[in-house]
Amino acid sequence: MPGSGYATISRKKILEFLKKNSDRTVAVADIDHYLRTQDCEVNITTIYRYLDKLAKDGTVIKYVAEKGNQAVYQYVELGHHCEEHLHLQCVKCGKIIHLECEFMDEISEHILKDHGFRLQCKNSILYGMCSACQEKEE
Repeated sequence: MPGSGYATISRKKILEFLKKNSDRTVAVADIDHYLRTQDCEVNITTIYRYLDKLAKDGTVIKYVAEKGNQAVYQYVELGHHCEEHLHLQCVKCGKIIHLECEFMDEISEHILKDHGFRLQCKNSILYGMCSACQEKEE
């Protein structure tokens, strides 16, 4: 099939970009720009379809902040269990921090016990500013 090599190359390049940027979220526009710099032009719809596939199989996490905003994606290392903890995202640089500390378990238990509300950590992000960006602002 003539087009199958093209699809394989573009998928490899998309995955390569996601892995290189696994410490932050990326938008489809970021991926599209990267592919163009690699002389690998791909239809935007193809990028979305592939990202949806990767989200379904757990290779990436898809985040949608608010209605009307574009989704962003983050590559997940195998065995990282991102659905079991919250994430912090820097509003300046986009860096993602995995919040894997026991204190968050205590907060989750408090919220469930005292407020009857069970947190769902999958796709959950708390926004703020990372220490590196805070230092730059000082």
